[in-house]
Amino acid sequence: MSDQPAPVLTVSGLTKSFGAMTQQVVDEVSFSLEAGSIVGLLGPSGCGKTTTLRLIAGFERPDSGRIELAGQTLFGEGVDCPPERRGIGFVFQDYALFPHLSVFENVTFGLGHLKRSERLRRAEEVLGLVGLTIFRDRQPAQLSGGQQQRVALARALAPHPKLILLDEPFSSLDAGLRAATRLEIRKILKSIGATALLVTHDQQEAMSFSDHLIVMRSGRIEQQGRPEALYSRPRTAFVASFLGRTNLIAGHSAGGVVQTALGPVALETVTLESVLPDSLSLEQTSDTGAVMLSVRPEHLRLSALDSGSGGIEALVSAREFEGHSVTYTVEAAGLHLTVQGDPMQRVEVGQRWRVTIDGPVALVGSSATT
Repeated sequence: MSDQPAPVLTVSGLTKSFGAMTQQVVDEVSFSLEAGSIVGLLGPSGCGKTTTLRLIAGFERPDSGRIELAGQTLFGEGVDCPPERRGIGFVFQDYALFPHLSVFENVTFGLGHLKRSERLRRAEEVLGLVGLTIFRDRQPAQLSGGQQQRVALARALAPHPKLILLDEPFSSLDAGLRAATRLEIRKILKSIGATALLVTHDQQEAMSFSDHLIVMRSGRIEQQGRPEALYSRPRTAFVASFLGRTNLIAGHSAGGVVQTALGPVALETVTLESVLPDSLSLEQTSDTGAVMLSVRPEHLRLSALDSGSGGIEALVSAREFEGHSVTYTVEAAGLHLTVQGDPMQRVEVGQRWRVTIDGPVALVGSSATT
């Protein structure tokens, strides 16, 4: 018997299409959320992530599949629980606050099933949690964007939901406020052990906010796991490119070594475990033919031509100073590579340097199919 606790949310084989569309917007999507976890549902526009969120909330009806929350079937086997009875809190992208109601009235809006004294006590409690008690009598228009978002979160938390859904909650905030608010909201959710599902197209936001990531593409889940694992061990070229800057380099694998334009790469330095079926061993991949490697910019290094450190000669064609680091574009062996370097290193556009792989890389598939 497993000691693993049952997941709070389980989504199985969820599908959805609209009208006469032949391609499903959500196509056999399955995943689960552990209690107290914050999961990021990430992908480009049109990948089906917001539709998935709306299906879970009950705002859209799936064509097929099953949704279970805390042991209760919300959809499937003849069950289709209405949104208001699902025990789910929803924070909308535009906050959806009632402009004619005060902050306090917005928070108590969904607590009509409670006695008046209980409504007032719960509203005071969640406003204190999000740090807005002193703004209780203000109208939403009198608040900043970050404050409005915290009101929306307080309203979603007030009925004690089993799950919080957040639909692009930081997208309308400016860059400086977005990072601070993101940190604050995560801290609030963690302080009460909330289980939350965040939808976003912002990679940095998803990786910094979430305990677990689900990357979607064209209605399907491309890969899921811890943010660190997906970043360092992407399974496909799409995941590698979507989660940050990377260099896709074709190669040929033979005898435990991948031959690339930048030189040989030993297979033991390639993160294979995320792409191999359980039944396939490392030894069986020692002669796989054409492959594609993902090399992050921070795992490429520039050195003087006479350093004798391997690699190949490259021309620096662009330089972007970013404060804590510098990003270079270099041209080598027909490749346009992105290299992240030290701002103290004196590398200028037009110079020639040696570029080498200096760190782990990921095998993201066959170069013939990538």
